[in-house]
Amino acid sequence: MHVIFNADDFGLTPGINLGIGQACQYGVVRSTTMMVGMAAEQHALQVASNQPSLAVGLHLRFTTGTPLTPATSVVGNDGCFLAKETFWQTQIFKEQEIADEVIAQVERFLATGLPLSHVDSHHHAHMHPKLLPVIEEVVAGYQVPLRGCLKNKKDYVFSQNFYGESLSVDQLLAIIRHYRGQCEVLEIMCHPAYIDQPLLESSGYALPRAMELEILTDARLRESLEQWGVTVGNFLSIKG
Repeated sequence: MHVIFNADDFGLTPGINLGIGQACQYGVVRSTTMMVGMAAEQHALQVASNQPSLAVGLHLRFTTGTPLTPATSVVGNDGCFLAKETFWQTQIFKEQEIADEVIAQVERFLATGLPLSHVDSHHHAHMHPKLLPVIEEVVAGYQVPLRGCLKNKKDYVFSQNFYGESLSVDQLLAIIRHYRGQCEVLEIMCHPAYIDQPLLESSGYALPRAMELEILTDARLRESLEQWGVTVGNFLSIKG
């Protein structure tokens, strides 16, 4: 069984970037997804350059920051992407605008020189029923996996259960234990971080990220996974 601990929100704040770097160097995180066009993007690239075992994918943005294209159907009067709640209530989007924005974000990522391991999105925006078919088609053209839509011969499950206020090593191990024997690849979403002011100002999910970092670097977690014969990896390591 392969487990991919994917750390979301790389590039959002320096504290997140440093936390993800630590979770890779001293813990089990080998995969992350980066937001392009955000203030801490360049810092994220510096962190990634120091962690050769960390595969980096794209964390598509449709609910935070500003678009890279004139995507009028997904922004408010302020020119910023719609807030999460408004985004999910919206049912009318211009498909070509969505496609153009996804392409722009992918191309900006590729311009960094990093190999693109896979694609997911902030607040699971790519799973919006009006966006998913468009995003699936665009991402397929780049021949990389899309979170929750992995189409190959390997059994794949995505879990978002490692999240919230009541986190522990035992709780995380229980998630993995539940799927043992049920799939070949288990992706677990995570959000390790050091808490900084930009994080407190930009996310409603802040303080638990420090606990996630502590858990993901806990020796008990690594030891249990080794005893179970679990391979920790990323989307590049499971290709083929």
